[in-house]
Amino acid sequence: MKLYEVNQTIEALVEQMVDIETGEILPVSDELMAQLESLEMERDRILGYLAKLVLNTRAEAAALKEEETRLKNRRDRLEKKEDRLMEILDRECGGEKTNLGVATFSYRKTSRLEVSDAAKAIRWLKRNKHHDCYRVKEPEVARTEVKKLINAGIKVPGCAVVEDKSCSLK
Repeated sequence: MKLYEVNQTIEALVEQMVDIETGEILPVSDELMAQLESLEMERDRILGYLAKLVLNTRAEAAALKEEETRLKNRRDRLEKKEDRLMEILDRECGGEKTNLGVATFSYRKTSRLEVSDAAKAIRWLKRNKHHDCYRVKEPEVARTEVKKLINAGIKVPGCAVVEDKSCSLK
């Protein structure tokens, strides 16, 4: 039986135990009580199985997270090793294109923008109407601070502290 079927059957049996017109509890037969206890045991078994599934899934997710961390650390080490080896090649080739047999070490010109004084640059860009050359970050609500205000009794439009429930399984 599925959990929802067990719950529906328990509900139907409980309804049989109550007089619909008066709301009185009727005398319960031993057979009805045995059936109800059996369904409760089945419900407990299903809930126990679901709890085991949650714990197993949680453990599997934790193992995957640990593996991700291990692989990321390994990738980082390999990238650092690559950088060190490239520095050695750069130093030994001295800026010249070099055929190494299995590969060719070469150079290309690149350019990048270095901003030493961002405030000064932004003032100049604004003054000269180059609005597409800078970005203004959208303001963001500092949730922790606003929550403190609301908890102190100050009403903040568009914000509310919502009470919720959290489940845990250990």
